[in-house]
Amino acid sequence: MLKDLVKSEEFHLCTYVSSEDGKLWQQCVWSQRGKECTEVAKHYITVAAKPEYHPTLLNIINTVVYYSFEDAYRVLQECKECIPESKEVLELADQCMKNSTKGRFPVIVIEGLDATGKTTLTQSLQEILRGALLRSPPGCLSQWRARFDAEPPLIRRAFYALGNYISACDIARESAKSPVIVDRYWHSTAAYAIATEVGGTLESLPSSHSEVYRWPRDLLTPDLVVLLTVRPEERARRLLARGVEKTREEAELEANNLFRQKVEEAYRRIQDPACVVIDASPSKEEVLSEVLLLIQKHCNL
Repeated sequence: MLKDLVKSEEFHLCTYVSSEDGKLWQQCVWSQRGKECTEVAKHYITVAAKPEYHPTLLNIINTVVYYSFEDAYRVLQECKECIPESKEVLELADQCMKNSTKGRFPVIVIEGLDATGKTTLTQSLQEILRGALLRSPPGCLSQWRARFDAEPPLIRRAFYALGNYISACDIARESAKSPVIVDRYWHSTAAYAIATEVGGTLESLPSSHSEVYRWPRDLLTPDLVVLLTVRPEERARRLLARGVEKTREEAELEANNLFRQKVEEAYRRIQDPACVVIDASPSKEEVLSEVLLLIQKHCNL
């Protein structure tokens, strides 16, 4: 049978025999020429201990998810010669890092996939709380998004990471004067990057206590993060009704149910601060009322 498979007069093969407890395997290497089959080597194989970190961590930390200003900054700094736009982004980042201390008013971040009601909710909160409404990435980076979206993950994610730090500067300034509502922030940057990088099933994501979910040590921390969720079919209906052009990641979310699940699970696993999950399927008035109760509880407003 083997000869028929390899179509050759000469071939090599390995056989494996397990010990009764399954902890030790014997590997025999055989070589056959013509009708002669001889054992040429023998090895013993033991089961390796489970690694402390999932192998995907090596491809995530500071390559697609950045945990400090310096790490993201360094990547774009090395790109200045081949990507001239990097210089302008770095100049904005230099200016913003001079003031990123949160003011005395609370900062509320609203997270979620597209068509979960973020825009409606953030606008309503801005009016009721008489606060400032900001978005991440900030508008000042809009002119370069298409340029960096075309780059490899290492560079693209560094660009968006710096966008969070630039947003933090705006948040710090506005939170000295009034409450601040932010439409997406670091949770989105990390969740999409992790879900994109990790292949396989939902179980392939790093464990809940993995360091990939930790908040950057030098990034302004919000007082409350709300994650809006809706059923997939309801979200699809809302997207169809909006009739807007889809982003590459949004098209992937719609076409790949597993990817959507990984993004949402990554959202849930980020800690310090963790997301408070809200079902956004009910009416916008009900969702607003529930979020206002959360703000009252967590932000003393």
